[in-house]
Amino acid sequence: MKKISLIVSIFLILTSCSEDFLKEYSQSLSRPKSFTDLDELMVGSAFLGVGLVANADYYIQIYNTNYLPIHFMSDELDENLTPPTDPDKSLGYRQLMFPYFTWQQSLYVDYKQQNTYEDTEKSYWNLSYTHIAACNMILAEAKQLPIQDGEEEKLANKVNGEAHFLRAFYYYMLVNMYAKPYVSATATLTPGVPVKTSEYIEDKDYTRNSVQETYDEIVSDLTQAEQYLGALHSSESILRVNINAVYLLHSRVALYMQDWKTAMKYAMLSLKENDKLQQMNGIDPDIFPLSKSNVENVFSMGGTTLGNILFLRPGKDYYGTPYSPVWKISSHLYSLYDDDDARKKSFFQTKYGEGNEPSYHKIDNSVTSLGIYKAVSDQFLLRSAEAYLNAAEACAQLGEDQNAVKYLTMLRQYRTKNNNAISLTGEKLVKFIRQEREREFCLEGQRWYDMRRYAVDQKYPEVVKVEHSYTIYATINYKSVPQQTNYYEFSTDDGGMVLDIPKSVKDFNQSIGNNARPFRKVIKSKTY
Repeated sequence: MKKISLIVSIFLILTSCSEDFLKEYSQSLSRPKSFTDLDELMVGSAFLGVGLVANADYYIQIYNTNYLPIHFMSDELDENLTPPTDPDKSLGYRQLMFPYFTWQQSLYVDYKQQNTYEDTEKSYWNLSYTHIAACNMILAEAKQLPIQDGEEEKLANKVNGEAHFLRAFYYYMLVNMYAKPYVSATATLTPGVPVKTSEYIEDKDYTRNSVQETYDEIVSDLTQAEQYLGALHSSESILRVNINAVYLLHSRVALYMQDWKTAMKYAMLSLKENDKLQQMNGIDPDIFPLSKSNVENVFSMGGTTLGNILFLRPGKDYYGTPYSPVWKISSHLYSLYDDDDARKKSFFQTKYGEGNEPSYHKIDNSVTSLGIYKAVSDQFLLRSAEAYLNAAEACAQLGEDQNAVKYLTMLRQYRTKNNNAISLTGEKLVKFIRQEREREFCLEGQRWYDMRRYAVDQKYPEVVKVEHSYTIYATINYKSVPQQTNYYEFSTDDGGMVLDIPKSVKDFNQSIGNNARPFRKVIKSKTY
């Protein structure tokens, strides 16, 4: 046939991705025969792969970067313009992230505007739909299995609840990457992403559901997850879903929909489950603040590879030349922290020499951690601090300024040495809460999405402008020598907040349409 349907492609990807898992756990099964089988299938096919940075002498290998570009499109990172080592010793990620870091119109092009990254571009789209297909099949199979006793009923509820939660998460990722931000007045008319909840293959061309329909599916899945997991108040690890994870994600989704009362409701339910906060005042600056032992942890999924992509081997050298970060913490982000804010010294390092500071230090990227799977994610980590800030933002938007200040103060007493009273109200208070989210959740995969939703906020819209640079190097006498640095500018109201549908997806499904992104021009250059 001339066209290959979206879901056929997804099915083929799913079967190839899950082949080894099925061999490992279900060698004698043509289909799952118990909820234990489905639970094993969940682990292997429905959850994101855990990130791993492996040591290989003078090189490292990185596995499961998952939704890596979300870190590079916001205002959290700047290019390091004074790297003493080859900037592309970052395993090619500097070049790979070029179209995202500079907000290119076509995300499959390299800095020479050649079609180089088509496979990479579609991988982020396929990542979600592959796992959605797994969730769909698990939920369909769960309906066919009998429940023998109370213990099996508990496992059945867990399987169903996790599958609904995960499907909600993947649609949340898709709609916030490939659709415009949610605006209630236009959401029914704005193209979202294709929504499919059935497990069978349909031979048809796919169109996109609206943003409203996509969010309706997310909310529906979270509601069903809440029903199934209502009695599961703790799980065997932060890598599995419990009711608090459902509450906290539901609260975040409600913020995106500007449904402040619902956001507040689920933030409060989350705090009832876990209101603990990590005391960061006085914390050893050599300790990575986010770890599996953090009392704030609710749920974590996916890779934690960003640290070594930004800074290959902190403190080490390459044939006698010290390594340095390819990207630095942006001056914008670093300026948000007062000197008495413990996060300033804990989240970032400033000990690697002039031109290499501040550098990433939030989640373990040390040389000693190479080859060890991380228990916390740099892309999707739910922790109690978010419940406090979700509650604060919802209260401020509802005009409940005193309550908003209360939740802010409760959080900040664990973060700042001098927890001065906050006397802000109205728009100034909302802006302060937004800055607090920047400070608290930097490099956890939230900033790009927050920038999107602030731009369309009905009460207090906030447009953000960001400038990034990209340097072109030449190899001279076996060394990388900078030739030219080009600068690009992005604004959250210029149409670049939404990624285009991947080229290969549009080629096979022309009915799916596209997202118009502006052509990104170089605004200035520096020649060396």
